[in-house]
Amino acid sequence: MNTLRDTLYFAWTIGTKDILDAVKHKSSRANIMIMVVMVVFFYWFGTLRPFDRNVSVVLYDEGNTRLAFEPVILGDGAKYSFREATSLPEMQRMMAHQNLGLVVPADLDQILSVGGTPLLRGYVFWVDRTKAAEREARYSQAFTEMLGQTVKVAIGPNIVIPQADVDGMPATVAFQMVYFVFSTALLLIPHLMLEEKQTRTLDALLTSPVGSGQVVLGKALAGLFYVLVIGGLAMALFSPYIVHWGLAVATFLGYALLAVALGLLVGSLISSMKQLGFWMVALMLLLVIPPLFYLESNLKAGIRIVLTWLPSSALASLFRYSCSTGATWAQLLPNLAIVTASIGLVFGLVFWRVQRSDR
Repeated sequence: MNTLRDTLYFAWTIGTKDILDAVKHKSSRANIMIMVVMVVFFYWFGTLRPFDRNVSVVLYDEGNTRLAFEPVILGDGAKYSFREATSLPEMQRMMAHQNLGLVVPADLDQILSVGGTPLLRGYVFWVDRTKAAEREARYSQAFTEMLGQTVKVAIGPNIVIPQADVDGMPATVAFQMVYFVFSTALLLIPHLMLEEKQTRTLDALLTSPVGSGQVVLGKALAGLFYVLVIGGLAMALFSPYIVHWGLAVATFLGYALLAVALGLLVGSLISSMKQLGFWMVALMLLLVIPPLFYLESNLKAGIRIVLTWLPSSALASLFRYSCSTGATWAQLLPNLAIVTASIGLVFGLVFWRVQRSDR
């Protein structure tokens, strides 16, 4: 009977062998590079948008100023558009998809009439907290051009942390994490089991002192390598959005373990690349659609409940909460329970499949 030390040794040996084989294998390296490029491209395209010259501003006018802020295109090509809020809390909530929140002081008209320099309080999101000084200079110059005289926009400590119950970039980031991690797992991990089957080395492993548990654990370690490379890159890129690091790391671990388990399960079920394509499409639809649509306000309540209780939606919710504030234990615990139960169930199915091969 294998001791714990033997189990870990066998698992480590299998895992490191698979990792080294992947690094040496041309197609595996190519797939890893494809996923790296996808992560960087979608991050750049979906969050940075350096080519986007549109600036959306939410205004809260403290004194019903006579000035009408209309959409305007400035000399540098930037287009500013405006939405009005009736209070400061409403302005902060409306900033979910906006670049800037701006409080117009009650005495703005008076200051402008005497040629003074009005001070506008600006608000930016948590993700831009390190760029507050740069944004102050940019927006001060922009509103000086709009109003025709010197204006000062002061941001300072006015950093808005997204609310947990408001849709916005945290939801987008959480969805992209689902897509990147599970795409990586389903593209790369099933090959760990499929190649063993096709070369008949899985049979040899199972008839050796190595048991089914060590095989699954070793394959899981190799799968984690793939997920940590790609998911770790995505996590690093999205780090400016993270507010609660403990929850973010725990959720990422949940992403990784569930993705590895699903990849191994698919690998244990298929016997050809053709079957792999079918399973990838089916599972990606099941994994990607729920976190993409479960927050839609127009969705029927029954459908929303079903989507919310799927593991990919639970993971997306947890990561969204890690990038926001105001989440309660009543919101966190059901999602944690769904993720934990799903990981245990899928790994249990993997062990069962491998044990059947052993027999």
